[in-house]
Amino acid sequence: TMAAASTASATGGGSSSNNVLSDKVNRALHVRTDTPAMRTALDALANLPTDDDTIFHRTTGGGGGGGKHPHGGPSSATGGGGAGANGGVIDARSVRAAIEKDALRRALEFQTELQKLAKNATTLRERVDNVAKVASLVSKRVESQIVEVGALSLKAETGSAGEDDPFATDGPMSPAASTAADAWEEERNLAARLAYAQKSYVEAAKRQVAVDAFLDKFDLGDDEAKSLDYYNFEGFAAGSDYNDGEESGNPWSHPAAALNIIPNPGQAAMDDANDFLNALERLTVIRRELTRTFGSGAESADASFDYGAEDPDAGGGGGGQLGTHSALRMMEQLASRQERAHERLYQFLQFFLGIGAAAPQPNSSMMAVPTSSDGRTSVVSASDAASHGALGRFTDGDEMDEAFNHPLVRRALHVLRHSRAHRVHALELIASGRRTEVTRRFLLALTSGYGGMAPLEMKAHDPVGYVGDMLAFAFRAFRVEEVLVRTLFLWKDEKEGGSDDEEEDEEGKDGEDKSSKEEKEEEEKQPDEPEDYEDDDDNKPMNVSEMLAQSMGGLSRPLRTRISQVVYSLASQGGENAEGEGEMAMRSNDDDHENSSSSLDRLVAVFSVCGFLRYYRSAVQSTLDKLEEPRAENPFYTTCDESLTEAADSYVASLRAFGAMLQTHAFGTADSEATLAQRAIVRISEERAASPGFAEDVVGEEMDDDLVSKQLSLPFLVGTMIDAATPHLTTLDDGAALKSALTVASKCGLKAVESTKWSKLIIQTEKNLVESLVDTETDEVLQVCGLEGLRSAMRHMSGVYVEGMTMSSHPGLSQREVESSMNKFYSSLFSPPIPTFEDTIKDPELRKVARSKTAQRVVDVYRELYEAITSERGGYADLAFLGHDPDQVKTLLSL
Repeated sequence: TMAAASTASATGGGSSSNNVLSDKVNRALHVRTDTPAMRTALDALANLPTDDDTIFHRTTGGGGGGGKHPHGGPSSATGGGGAGANGGVIDARSVRAAIEKDALRRALEFQTELQKLAKNATTLRERVDNVAKVASLVSKRVESQIVEVGALSLKAETGSAGEDDPFATDGPMSPAASTAADAWEEERNLAARLAYAQKSYVEAAKRQVAVDAFLDKFDLGDDEAKSLDYYNFEGFAAGSDYNDGEESGNPWSHPAAALNIIPNPGQAAMDDANDFLNALERLTVIRRELTRTFGSGAESADASFDYGAEDPDAGGGGGGQLGTHSALRMMEQLASRQERAHERLYQFLQFFLGIGAAAPQPNSSMMAVPTSSDGRTSVVSASDAASHGALGRFTDGDEMDEAFNHPLVRRALHVLRHSRAHRVHALELIASGRRTEVTRRFLLALTSGYGGMAPLEMKAHDPVGYVGDMLAFAFRAFRVEEVLVRTLFLWKDEKEGGSDDEEEDEEGKDGEDKSSKEEKEEEEKQPDEPEDYEDDDDNKPMNVSEMLAQSMGGLSRPLRTRISQVVYSLASQGGENAEGEGEMAMRSNDDDHENSSSSLDRLVAVFSVCGFLRYYRSAVQSTLDKLEEPRAENPFYTTCDESLTEAADSYVASLRAFGAMLQTHAFGTADSEATLAQRAIVRISEERAASPGFAEDVVGEEMDDDLVSKQLSLPFLVGTMIDAATPHLTTLDDGAALKSALTVASKCGLKAVESTKWSKLIIQTEKNLVESLVDTETDEVLQVCGLEGLRSAMRHMSGVYVEGMTMSSHPGLSQREVESSMNKFYSSLFSPPIPTFEDTIKDPELRKVARSKTAQRVVDVYRELYEAITSERGGYADLAFLGHDPDQVKTLLSL
């Protein structure tokens, strides 16, 4: 019974446990994992610490597994053995514990953040309280009285007030009145005093600015004044004590100062020279501003510099005014200082460039060198001057040109524009010195050679080469002088465009430091010439064109003389006037009849000289036109122009003389007159095409009214030669020679209109020659073929013909004579005796024309005889001897 009971109870217990498990499984299967609560639980499980193993699994120790939950709960009594055997599992209690733990963690984090917020709120409350206290204190200060009653009482008792205070009361204030005074009234008075003080401060500041501006505009610095008073370019004098501008003796008073110049001194000397020029420019600006300000009288001056006028609203004050007399004294002092500085600058230019009083004079035993404008001189020994020669301190011409191109020289001339007398004299001395130097170089080039070239006189036997070399040297000197002189006037342009010279950079830096932008703008507006000088043409400085004319004046005379000698010798045609002087004598022929080749060579040489002169005249004119200023008459241009006119006249005379002597030149030679004319046209045309003087860009080529251009033109050449050769045309070869000359002239620039005119004349002359030749050859052909006797007899019959007279009865036209002549003519038709003209006519087309005309003339004679014989007046009984009619004969003679 007990066993059965126990069995039953066990069976019942197993059934109940199975139902519970089934319920759990069913609940687990019906659990939804997409609800928010389940997602939160799953997230918490995922974030559980990995070291808390007791939550997820039990130890693998097997059996009983007592103990407690880490959070204080009892451990599960079930599943001890299963946990040890199957590993860790997750049950509902573990999930609940994980959720509670996560909630606890979040609550602790929230508590920490809330504590921080409370602390920050407390700090903020304290700061707000402090701000409120400060605002309350400021409010009290603002609402309180500015002037305290105690201070007013003390002031009233002592009676202290500023003597210059316009707001002070007339008498001392009693304590009762002070106590009863209105505080707001006192505050107003205090504000008025502050306003008055501020106004006085502003006026004082304006006055200070005006004084500073006046000093900047009308006052020289200590360094500038010292440089203007004492500096004398000591750094450029060799052997002088360069003491940085201290007053000392004049370094240029030394006898050999002109021969001991340092062309490129050190940087310190260049800086001092630039400082001196800057100071001199600034002094000029100051004088100009003083003249502009005080030149209209004291009233305008006082009005311009009334810096302290009274303010009626302020109730007092007054300022000083700069008097006109003080300004005039300043102007006198500045003028005296400027004059002395200009004198020293002018003296330095003479010594540095070796011009004027410092120019070398090797021919004199002693050389007097003025040291200033007052006439004091120093003497240079002849030995010192002779050791340096005509160039003075310069070793060669290039060194002299470099001295004239020195930036300091250019700027010094620019600064001297404010002293017209010094500038005028300096430019005249420069032009005179350059004139002497250019002439010296040209004479050296003629006799000894210059610049490594052989002496030009060595080519005197070659007229064209001699004149060309002289003109080339003169034009090269002209261009050098043009660039050099134009560079002397380009300081302002270089300054505006920015030069790379160190001196110019230093000048620009000093100018920026020592003059304001307004002064520079004013100076740019001012002309180069000062306003206080009259525009007198006699005392006007030379411009580039005038200086260039002066420089080239010495060279022009010897050049003109030599060109005239060459042209005269070439145009003399070997007569008595061909004798020259010295090396200029050209080889001539004393025979009465000079050969044609020599005459033609001289003619071509004269034309070549004309081309050279024309080219260089155009080049000089183009250079002068680019100067863009009033042109002065240039001696070099005048020499080229006058020499060209003379050479053109000589060419015309020589050309006409050559044409008139064609027959003389052709006598005793194998050349005809036309051949000589053709040779002259071809050579001169080719020379014209090769010469640069007749290019299209040469000035004057397009001028139809230019007499020289007409004289040297191709139409004049062709017309003169063809007119001279046409009367002597005797053969067709002469015409062909003239036509070939026209072809060459057309290729060299002869216009088609002129060529056509002369071509027609030659063609007409050829036609006349052909007709004459055909007539002569026709007579010979008729004589050979037997018709000449019949034609002569018929012409005789025409002269004695009477009515009723017959040909057969006239002597020479009988039946027998006519029949014999006709048979002879018919026999010649098998080999017509028409000439080929190969020896007389070289043109194939013209030969063909001549043969055709000769044959036609023969046919015409036969037709005339045939018609006369067959006519009624023939009187011939039997005409059987006429074997061919005129048309058949024409066919047989056709060529």
